[in-house]
Amino acid sequence: MIKLRGSIFVVEQRCPYLDPDDKDPSCWHLEGLLGGQLIACLRIAPPGALYQEASIGRVAVAPDNRGQSLGRELMVRSMAYAQDLWPNDGLRISGQAYLQEFYHTLGFATVKGPYLEDDLPHYEMLLS
Repeated sequence: MIKLRGSIFVVEQRCPYLDPDDKDPSCWHLEGLLGGQLIACLRIAPPGALYQEASIGRVAVAPDNRGQSLGRELMVRSMAYAQDLWPNDGLRISGQAYLQEFYHTLGFATVKGPYLEDDLPHYEMLLS
């Protein structure tokens, strides 16, 4: 998972930062496997780890597997999982600006931004 995330967030997006952080151990991680190979992943941070609400982030889909709605499927499954764990809390994300409309289609509303995070434009979004 760390290799996939690094290949996308650090190498592909040319964003030098330390992807694994101290929050990973407290998060749930969702993997998308195809033939035993990891092709997609994300993490769900519990309330208080990143924001007051739970958060979904580090959404990554391998380049060869894009365009198949895997990111949407990962998000929908993780949103349902987070809602089951914390039914009275919302979900807050920091999404890259080019994905703002994608997140809107999932029900997230933009509450802040744009701002730079790791030198990339982002928006903070909330699903109530």
